[in-house]
Amino acid sequence: MYKDVFGKSVHMLSRQLKRKTDEYVAKYGITGVQCGMISYIYQNSQKKDIFAKDIEKKFDIRRASITGILHNMEKKGLIKREIVDNDARLRRIVLTKKALELRKEIEKAVKKVEKQALEGISKEELETFVTLAKKMSANL
Repeated sequence: MYKDVFGKSVHMLSRQLKRKTDEYVAKYGITGVQCGMISYIYQNSQKKDIFAKDIEKKFDIRRASITGILHNMEKKGLIKREIVDNDARLRRIVLTKKALELRKEIEKAVKKVEKQALEGISKEELETFVTLAKKMSANL
């Protein structure tokens, strides 16, 4: 019985999370995906240079889509692409001052969405869900 609704449930949850995140961050002129990318770049760029291929892998989004998203983020003044000293073909992605200023507000919005989504769910239930989701993702 649950097999029949599994895919539909995952798809619906994903869309609801995206829609709610988009709703919370729209006032900053960004999308939920851009919000996630800003957080990812911020958290990881202090350890290493971030390139489009890193974002492509992390978010499991195709190269053409990443190119479009990054282009829009650049137009909005959220990121810069800088040439890497030892390889002019590579461009590292760097957050602008504008994105760094938005980061804290973005984190608040994400926490609101997560809090709303997890209402009434125990720590054990969440751990089980995350474990199962990771296993299913690995299977795919």
